[in-house]
Parts: sequence; structure tokens; C-alpha cells
Amino acid sequence: MIDFPRFLIVLVWFLLGPLHVHGLPDIFAPLMIIVMLFALASGAFLKRSFRGRSVTLLCVLVLMFYQTLQLIVMGVHFELTHSDLVSVGIRHFFSIFLDINLGLAIIGVVAASGVAAYLEFGKARLPLTRLFPEYRFLAAPLQIQRTVKRLASRAGVQPPQVSLIDSGIPWAFITRSRKGFVLAVSVGLLEALQPAEVQACLAHEISHLKNNDFALRFFATFAKVGLFTRPLSYLIEPAIYRAREHLADSTASSLVGGPGPLVSALRKIREAHYEIATPSSVGVACLFRTSKDRWFGVFDKQPTLDARIKALQADTV
Repeated sequence: MIDFPRFLIVLVWFLLGPLHVHGLPDIFAPLMIIVMLFALASGAFLKRSFRGRSVTLLCVLVLMFYQTLQLIVMGVHFELTHSDLVSVGIRHFFSIFLDINLGLAIIGVVAASGVAAYLEFGKARLPLTRLFPEYRFLAAPLQIQRTVKRLASRAGVQPPQVSLIDSGIPWAFITRSRKGFVLAVSVGLLEALQPAEVQACLAHEISHLKNNDFALRFFATFAKVGLFTRPLSYLIEPAIYRAREHLADSTASSLVGGPGPLVSALRKIREAHYEIATPSSVGVACLFRTSKDRWFGVFDKQPTLDARIKALQADTV
């Protein structure tokens, strides 16, 4: 009989969940592993396709989360495909995870549902002054409002509300609030950049609406919370966020006629060495991040300015 290394069984269980679940096709587990490997080691044809990369990673979360739901709905247990080749000891070792896995799955789904309810019926209905009490919001200049409406029309989306952040730090973000989507731009951004560069930054925020980033990132975070015992989800969720930021840059370039203005804006922000501390929020799409932590960068939801500039320049090649 084959006696598999137990540490390997535990590792696979925590990363992916059960390899085979009663009631699911035998091809399900191999499919999940193949999709995961394809997403994490995507070939050259996906290297610049941030849309494809984020969708592939999202598929991994969907498969993992679906598997978790199956544990709850069907009340199933682990079942090895070739049980005759596996020792009784290993099967007994696997059985100790049955109740634990089911309990953790229930806790994760309940927690994810609670987070979703809070974001949808609580946080999304708060005004900007409640979401960000540390900032003061003013009426945006008419020229900025007209620019936002023009870009929204070009992108084919409903124009968001526009607010001015009373801050000297160049900054912009878009979020959901009580009045729908709100695009906020700081005084510092308007003062530091040329009109064409400001327009490119606004186009980046509008692109989040055009690309349905709020819905995709919401599900990614929902799945991560539901899969809180699966370490892989803590890497996939921020990777999806970063890919959608790069995609917003690419979309913004098409809206303003090329990547030049956005690259110029990002360079100015980088040269100024601004360190922008933004609230961690599912509903916020922030324009800039300047941190360069090499060790924990895989957990960052915002790509670095250098990475964004490099990706935009690659688009022109």
C-alpha cells in the first residue's frame, strides 16, 4: 500500500481544499489545479493581458469557493479515488479533517455573507464625510465636472458624482457612497499636474466603472473571506486587484488617446516621493501607491508606480 507523506496532504488541503469531494466529477480537482497553475504561471500571451489574468485568477477562487459550498450543501466527506492503493492509516488520518473542514467552511461562508451585507447595506450607503472623516470634501471645479462627464460618456458609463479633497497630496479615488459612485480628486493633484495629466488620472478612475471592477473585486474579497483557511486565497485576491489597476491604466490610455499623459502623471508623483496612506477598503479604487516593500508586495492590492509605468510603456511597444 502507498503511504503518502502526511505533511503534503495537510499542505494541499489547506491550499486547495479537498482533492476529491463526493458528488463532484472526478475531473473537478485536476481542473482546479490546472487552472491555478495556468493563472500563476501564465504564458507570454497573458503577460500583458491583465483582463485575462484577473479573470483566470477569479476562476480559481470560484472553483475553490464552489467546493466549499459543496461541503455545506451536500454534507459530504473526503473520498480517495483509489482507496485500494491507500493505507487504512492514511484514510483515518484524512478523516480527522472531516468535521473541521465542514465547520470552517460554514464559518467562512457566514463571515463572508456578513461582510457582503455590511458593504452593500452599510458602508455603501455612507456619505464621503463618514467614510473618510480625516478629510474635508469640497465642491469640485466645474471644469473637472465637465471632464468627468465627457470621459464617462466616452466610456459609455453613468457619470459619477465629483468631489474635491482638501489635501495637498496628489491623490484620486473612486468609491461607492450614498449617492452612488463618487470620484474624488485632491487639490494637490490639480496643482501638481498639467490638464492633460489630470484628465488621464480621471480616465483611470472612470475605467474602473467601465471594467466593472467593483463587482469583480467585491466577489474576490467575498471569496477570500469565505476561504479564510486557504492561504492561496490571500495571494489570489490582491493579485486580482493589481491586475484590475493595470487594466484601468490600459483602458484610460484608450480613453485619452495614448499612455503618454498617464505615464507623465505617474512619473511626477513618483519623483515627488509622496507616501499616500489610504484606508483599506473593498469599495475604494485608489490611483497611487508608492510603497516598495519587496517582501510583502504579493499582498498589496495596488501595484507600485514603477510597475504601472513599465506596463504602460510596454503597451506602446
